[in-house]
Amino acid sequence: MELSPKTPVHPDTGRPYRSKRHPPCDQCRLKKLRCEANQGASCQRCQSKSSTCSFDRFNSNALLQIESAPGSDAKSGESAQASPAVVDQYTTCTTPVGPESAINYDSSLMNDPAGDFLLPLHPDFHLPERPTPQAIQTLDLLKGVSSQLIGASGESDPWLLRHCKFDEYGFLLFHQVHFRNAGGVPRDEKIPVHFLVSADELYDAAKETTKYPRLTSRRDEMDSLITPECGKRLFSLFMKFVFPTLPILSRSKLGLTHLSQVPESDILQTLPVHLLAAIYASAQPFIKFDEYLSVLHAYSAPPTDRLWRIAFEIIMEEIHTPHLAVLQAGLLYLHRQHHGSQSSVADSPFMWSFVGMLVGLATSLGLQLECRPMGLPAWERRLRRRLWWALYAEDKWRSLLMGRPPYIRHDEWDVTELDDDDFYIDGQVSSPDTQTRSATCAPQFQSFARLSCLVDEVQHRLFSLRAAQRLSSSFPESLQTARALLAKLKEWYSHLPLHLRHQENSVLLSNQSSCLHFAYILLEVFIFRALLRPMVRSTAPPRLFEEPQDSLETMVDDYIAEIISAEEIDPVPAIDNNTGNAVLKAAENCAATMLRSVLRMPCDVSTFWFSWCRIGFATVSSFMMLLVVQAPSKEHAVRARGLVDMWRQALVRNQCPMMDLALVRLNGPHWMGLTRNFFLPNHVREAVERTDQ
Repeated sequence: MELSPKTPVHPDTGRPYRSKRHPPCDQCRLKKLRCEANQGASCQRCQSKSSTCSFDRFNSNALLQIESAPGSDAKSGESAQASPAVVDQYTTCTTPVGPESAINYDSSLMNDPAGDFLLPLHPDFHLPERPTPQAIQTLDLLKGVSSQLIGASGESDPWLLRHCKFDEYGFLLFHQVHFRNAGGVPRDEKIPVHFLVSADELYDAAKETTKYPRLTSRRDEMDSLITPECGKRLFSLFMKFVFPTLPILSRSKLGLTHLSQVPESDILQTLPVHLLAAIYASAQPFIKFDEYLSVLHAYSAPPTDRLWRIAFEIIMEEIHTPHLAVLQAGLLYLHRQHHGSQSSVADSPFMWSFVGMLVGLATSLGLQLECRPMGLPAWERRLRRRLWWALYAEDKWRSLLMGRPPYIRHDEWDVTELDDDDFYIDGQVSSPDTQTRSATCAPQFQSFARLSCLVDEVQHRLFSLRAAQRLSSSFPESLQTARALLAKLKEWYSHLPLHLRHQENSVLLSNQSSCLHFAYILLEVFIFRALLRPMVRSTAPPRLFEEPQDSLETMVDDYIAEIISAEEIDPVPAIDNNTGNAVLKAAENCAATMLRSVLRMPCDVSTFWFSWCRIGFATVSSFMMLLVVQAPSKEHAVRARGLVDMWRQALVRNQCPMMDLALVRLNGPHWMGLTRNFFLPNHVREAVERTDQ
């Protein structure tokens, strides 16, 4: 396994070393003041006061002598140069820090209030030398090895590893298994970060357990499906339609610029097969925008399914020795489009389980940690941060839409918000043209990442198990929580760039931001959906019995059911009319806003949509049905039924597979009649029957 040449070391960003050669004098220590003294002279404070500067509490023989690190440059300001190295040449580890001489100290000094005490050491004791300067080097592209994060509570203690002697490349080398210091950490409030770097061959047996049998190499198979010319065209479509919404590639690493969005064929061939297959498959829905590809596949279906299968098979194999490409391909796989009858079927549990696998993969790679201080190339740090936020959004949106507890805990990651630097392309020159092109990528994904944080808050505060149990019967607390969340949502919208806020400015920008606007309104739908829960009391649950049931008991139950009037099982309002009408009006306005937004979407959706939007459209259908069933008056029921009818027309009009599930969820209760599927109050029944005529 070969380690690539390293780049010059960046200036040290860690905490400055605090020398203990000159401990504070007795007067400064007593007053807990900083003591600044020149060698062999009194401190400045004692000199200014003409007082005696004494060090009687310390043994002068115990003053520490700090040695320079081997290979460090004596001249300040110069960067250490790293030379190439090959890990394979090392068959034994570098010499670890061995036991030092015994340390004798006065235990009373351990409680010194000044915090600058000096431990009296054995006269022959010397502190370990300073760490060797570490070169910036990629962690993801090392050949023949894979890395995984060593967690805070892992079997290899990061607080033990921080004492190890790492070489100038950040490695502590063993035979086939190595420790890699991330570099740049620990800092204040940051834990020590290390990676376990293992030879791929150690996991060959594990790969066999998840490997799919094949007769030819997958690279040869994909080359037979996609020619180099088609590959470049598909990659161009990916960068135009998918990348602005899901920027999970490193343009700098691929040699791309704002003017050149397609890498050379030889660079494409260096991409891992699973990532390349996922890119080509993701671009397939947009081949109609390429003259050559649209003609090529006019009479034959593109090999989309086979490309996805290639990507999936390699993902399941490479999960044992993962790199960022596995996560990139996995994120794209989550958003493969559904076709035919599958577009009308809800996601199977596999999809949520697959999300969990990707979260586990990302945390194994350490993407949950802020990587800007780490000794990694700039392109790799930018890519890791964007990948984390893309996966974070997947976890939060799918958790809310599928009603599952999220995998990512808020106290287990510290990646900061994305900024413009995270979308920088190496070598780019700032100009109005490049700024316009960046406007379609950086602000859109930054805004989406911030919205995903609100999704997490909505799920946690309104739909988590404990929150839903508590709020479903408390309208005042639900209203208070909802108001705070709606205020944050409106604040998010107010910070949107103008070209994303006003879709009418440009057709292209309108298409690219339509998914973002849908997600924004969908989050409003969830908030109002939570407000509708406590507005009506639930009916008593049905009596449970075991077969066979006594015949007399059955007769009594039937008689009671006959004499109970319909009004007694009507949903009972749980709040006063004024408050209820105001909330219902706001909820109906939210439904109307969603309806208007979908009607304005172009019928030919020429943009990339997150696959979970399919569940989002179905959620809107459920929300509108709830407005009908819980309508507290005939007027509200008529308005809600009108919204439902127009929503159905909008779904039929768009003819988009993304909306098929929403149409099925809406038509399902209607084809047999709402009155046969729901317990409806009389005024709702009358409104439904009148509109059905």
